[in-house]
Amino acid sequence: MPQGQSKVLIAPCPRFSSLPVHAAPVVGKGKSAVVLRLAEREKDMKQSGCLKTNYHTHQKTHLGSFKYQSRAPSQDLINRLPEACIAEIFKRVENPEDRQSCASTCWIWAKILVSLGADFWGPFSVHQAVHPCLHLCDIVDAKLAAVVIDINTKEMITDLELRCSPSGTVVAGVPRLSDNGFQFVTGVCRNLKSVRLINCSSLTEKAAMIIASNCPALQNLMMLWSSITDDGVSQVARQCNNLKSLHIEGSSYVTEASLRALVQDAKRLESLVLGSCPKIGEDAIMSFLLDHPYVDKLEIKDMMAGESHLSHVRQSSRLQRRACALRQLRSLILVKCPGLHDLSMLKFSDIHFRMLQHLVIDDCKGVTQLGLMWLVGNLSNPMKLKTIKLARFYFFTHAELIEVLSLFSRTIESIILDSGHFGLVRPLGLCESEVQKCPKLKVIRLENCESVMSFFLEWVSMVCSGLEKLRLIGFKADVKEHGISAHFPWILQNNRITKIEVRRSCQLTDIDVCNISKSCMGTLRELILDECCLIFGHCPLVHSYVFPNLIKLDLSRTQVMDKQIRILLALGYEHLEELNLMECYWITNKTLHILASYQLSLAKLERVNVTGCPRITQANVDYYQGPWEIEF
Repeated sequence: MPQGQSKVLIAPCPRFSSLPVHAAPVVGKGKSAVVLRLAEREKDMKQSGCLKTNYHTHQKTHLGSFKYQSRAPSQDLINRLPEACIAEIFKRVENPEDRQSCASTCWIWAKILVSLGADFWGPFSVHQAVHPCLHLCDIVDAKLAAVVIDINTKEMITDLELRCSPSGTVVAGVPRLSDNGFQFVTGVCRNLKSVRLINCSSLTEKAAMIIASNCPALQNLMMLWSSITDDGVSQVARQCNNLKSLHIEGSSYVTEASLRALVQDAKRLESLVLGSCPKIGEDAIMSFLLDHPYVDKLEIKDMMAGESHLSHVRQSSRLQRRACALRQLRSLILVKCPGLHDLSMLKFSDIHFRMLQHLVIDDCKGVTQLGLMWLVGNLSNPMKLKTIKLARFYFFTHAELIEVLSLFSRTIESIILDSGHFGLVRPLGLCESEVQKCPKLKVIRLENCESVMSFFLEWVSMVCSGLEKLRLIGFKADVKEHGISAHFPWILQNNRITKIEVRRSCQLTDIDVCNISKSCMGTLRELILDECCLIFGHCPLVHSYVFPNLIKLDLSRTQVMDKQIRILLALGYEHLEELNLMECYWITNKTLHILASYQLSLAKLERVNVTGCPRITQANVDYYQGPWEIEF
């Protein structure tokens, strides 16, 4: 063998006994080096406990099982050495890519490399700066080990998110992200306060146990479509004393016992989100709310298909009414709960949510105006709602909507109506003496509510005096039919509107925009006209009524052209910070030149979005990129 070359034999560790061994030459050019080669034949790797992939090829290699062998084979030479000797060998590996490959070989080597500390990894770490977040997508064990090894300040990691592909968590019957990998990262990053596992179905029920054991400082836990059981929830509640937020979705193993464990041990819990947990019934939720008075937020998704079998719930409800004044629930969110009905809302009202401020009811077909009235209109249970969102909600008449809104008219700040149904009979009009003022109402959003828009805008014109944001989305008929022409001027003149957003309107024209500009009295700061196909920007009236304080202008998916952009900018938008022209077919490279020519008058412009404009080229975007950030 020529001088300067040696032959190093790397045998598999006890966990990888079935893996064949190859000899590899090591060339030293004044420095020591170690070259590791693993067998490329996939059929020889399937039974291995090795990660079987390096940092760069992890997506092309199947992972093996992760079971230790009962006895070390005779050819396993390197892992029969003391760990201190193996560590000394790794200290002489100077190439950071080789270090990552070593870390990706097996968990024994990964743990040894972690133990070497920041002084060893510091010069090559990609996390030299203090970075508290570690977010990884399409994660596999090998990638996880290599990335964690490369982090210099592991003790500074407080936020961990692992996201797997739903169809790629298991390959050839073998998990890509295993409990061993998850235990490794949580064991190294011991100061985690937030853990999110999304679509990590290859993890077993042990994952929650690992979290409870390795994350004593945990405050936020999210497990979406990842395995978790009652035992796991109980362990987390018992050992993570600082737990404040728990989000579980897609678990058929979580039952009422988990809620009882949270009541007993998670005393600091403030937010609970449950989704698609079919074994938790309506009465279990009620019992939890009664027994845990300090929860601030409760969100239920795609659940409550039936009642549970807790016989003591209603008795508990009667016994604990003395503690009604202690209820701290401020946010109640109910989404796609097919088993929820009006009587369920009556049960909720018995709990006395005196502090409730935010209410969302989305696609709960069993809940009608009657149940909503029971919840928010109980005289013995007065609410001070600030935000209400009703999506896919059914009102028998338009008047029922106004009746519900009048129950909290003195405190309401934001109203969101999305795809509602309001009956077939439209009222002729409203009597101003019959409506109650809403002095604090600031935000209104109507989406896909064509049938009630005119009626609702008339109500807004009567009750609002401090409105700031108005958002109308999805109306195809003439604006006159929706009351925009009749009620908009009155609304704008009597309120200091700072943001108007209109999307997916087939009939909004330049003249309507002119009327808006005349009525805003110079207070408008954001104007969004997205997907309004009759907006051309060339109405003469626009030139006479400028928005002097406008900071954001969005004309995406309209018919505006280069010439109109020049005319609009000539009026002087000295406060403009953002201009959006996404998917505007008639916008060309000339618009970028026009913006550059008005650079002095657009001193505050920071961002221009021309994404999807087919007549703009990348070369011109690169040329004008300097003064502003151009998104293309």
